[in-house]
Amino acid sequence: MIDNNSYWLTNHVKRTALKIGLVLLIYQIIRFLFFIINISYFNHVGFLEYVRLAFHSIRFDLSIVFAINLPFVFFALLPFEFTSRKWYQYILNAWFILTNSVCFIFDIADIGYYPYVRKRMTADVLNLLGKKSDFIDLMPAYFREFWYVFLFIGILSFLFILSTKKINQLTSLNRMSSVFLKRSVILILTIGMSILFIRGGLQLKPIQLFNALLVADNADVPLIVNTPFSILHSFEQKKLKPLSFFSETELSKQINPIKNYSSNQPMNKMNVVMIILESFGKGYTGIGSRTSFTPFLDSLMSEGLVFSNAFANAYRSSDGIPACIAGIPHFMDEPFVTSSYATNKIDALPSLLKQEGYSSSFFHGGTNGTMSFDVFASHAGFDQYFGRSEYGNDADYDGTWGIWDQPFLHFFGNQLDQQKQPFFSTIFTLSSHEPFALPKGYQNSTIQALRSIERGVAYSDESLKSFFKSIENKKWYNNTLFVITADHNFLACKDSLNYYNQHIGLFSIPVLFYKPNDKSLKGTNTELFQQIDIMPTILNYMHYPNSFFAFGKSGFDTSTNAMAYCMIDNYNYTRVEEYVFTGYGNSIDAVYDFKQDSTLQHKMLERDSIIEKRISTYKAFKQLLFNTIIDNKQSRETFLNTSN
Repeated sequence: MIDNNSYWLTNHVKRTALKIGLVLLIYQIIRFLFFIINISYFNHVGFLEYVRLAFHSIRFDLSIVFAINLPFVFFALLPFEFTSRKWYQYILNAWFILTNSVCFIFDIADIGYYPYVRKRMTADVLNLLGKKSDFIDLMPAYFREFWYVFLFIGILSFLFILSTKKINQLTSLNRMSSVFLKRSVILILTIGMSILFIRGGLQLKPIQLFNALLVADNADVPLIVNTPFSILHSFEQKKLKPLSFFSETELSKQINPIKNYSSNQPMNKMNVVMIILESFGKGYTGIGSRTSFTPFLDSLMSEGLVFSNAFANAYRSSDGIPACIAGIPHFMDEPFVTSSYATNKIDALPSLLKQEGYSSSFFHGGTNGTMSFDVFASHAGFDQYFGRSEYGNDADYDGTWGIWDQPFLHFFGNQLDQQKQPFFSTIFTLSSHEPFALPKGYQNSTIQALRSIERGVAYSDESLKSFFKSIENKKWYNNTLFVITADHNFLACKDSLNYYNQHIGLFSIPVLFYKPNDKSLKGTNTELFQQIDIMPTILNYMHYPNSFFAFGKSGFDTSTNAMAYCMIDNYNYTRVEEYVFTGYGNSIDAVYDFKQDSTLQHKMLERDSIIEKRISTYKAFKQLLFNTIIDNKQSRETFLNTSN
């Protein structure tokens, strides 16, 4: 039978085209919701600019829509009689609704997720979904906090199913064309067009995430790409590619990762306690030039050495911990701990100090296995791991992340009494994390009256105060170096001056070195400092007698350029001395004078010899970082044994 439609535009084609158009429309609706709800992060984007970005987004939407729906399009346009049968259309319809609904869920979920990572979700979110302790257990808290996200999912899912049903009603397939050749031509042309859309055009290489930078600044890329596109294309970033800015000889002249801070003085085998505070951005402390929520930490900073110009090398905890303990910065979407390079031999504080007779322990009150901290602790050389299971009392469980900071810090102190001296011990707190709940007894307190991260920071600071009061009379206390820092800044922070909430300011953290009764370790060091400098600075201060591998350098070493290597969503904010270089991947698309332009508003139009030298420092660092990770040269032993 021949249907009464136009010769080429059959109802099969109409139905398929309308459904694809519906999916594209829903992506734009979600994009608009994403923009409106997160508008505080895009307050520079006016109506006309949003329209421009939305127009450019169509290219990325078409790419992912046809990539996801290519099987649907193929089977919908097959030139056979049975494709009009109800059972066939039922299966096809179910497949169409299911696959696209999953994509919509991820896209909508990013509305609530974005403020905490400042990027679209990438493939690493699939690792999170696979970890029961990190996802299923947190679902109730997320449901309460982001109820509107689930509401949007429900409403749009209903409208999507309803609209799909309406399209089916408007494009009846009761009469079927038997012109096989015509429908074969339509199928071939449509598949060819689909492939063109998937690759994003006729350009040499298929469209990638970084193509969005051709039409927008990095900060606006989340308004152009959609989440399924970001997830799909981030799978391609699982492996690093070696860099060749310099020859091996030239590189060795630029940077040497083998550090040796031994001196004529014998090693001071003091205890070392590293306290890593969850989300303690610099802006919440007394050195941040804003309202301080850390009165105790501020008082402690007045008694120790503060690196007031410090930056995190990470934007999430799973990267911040390796940066502090092993000097490994965030370098790819997937955390080092779960990446294909996780088994690389590394030089880390516990393994290095073990050579000098130290015992070591790692404490985190979260459910054992959270973010694979237990795996990393073992790999870094810690002798013991203490988590929620070792604490053994869920009466102090916060219901979301783990044991409240105050009781777990006291548990930490008691356990240190039992450690063989000298010891190196690290604790990572957790109460200053979303949802910023408080334990019983704080309901009517001034801390309870605070909002969001400020409440969590204030509680953790009070917990820190209680911890120090409980240990100040311990026998090991006066012979202990305390290093206090943060895993990263709180990425969803608000800052009226627009520094701590964007660009490199997002990575600003406090770093404090404090040793009771050591007057030489006091004051404020304003030189540029980064998390990966913590390990060499500790070893320098102790007069560690052996050489070791480190990407960073000691904060007491002024012989080489200071830098801060920060990356989020494969976009770099690297500061070398007074200049900041930004760019996607390995490129440099802009240079800024940080001292004159800390919010990075004015690109420098000319590059003089000093800037070029700073760029060389950055390129040498990145080449060393990537190539040593790829080649498994992240320790003194492997680097020297495999280097020419």
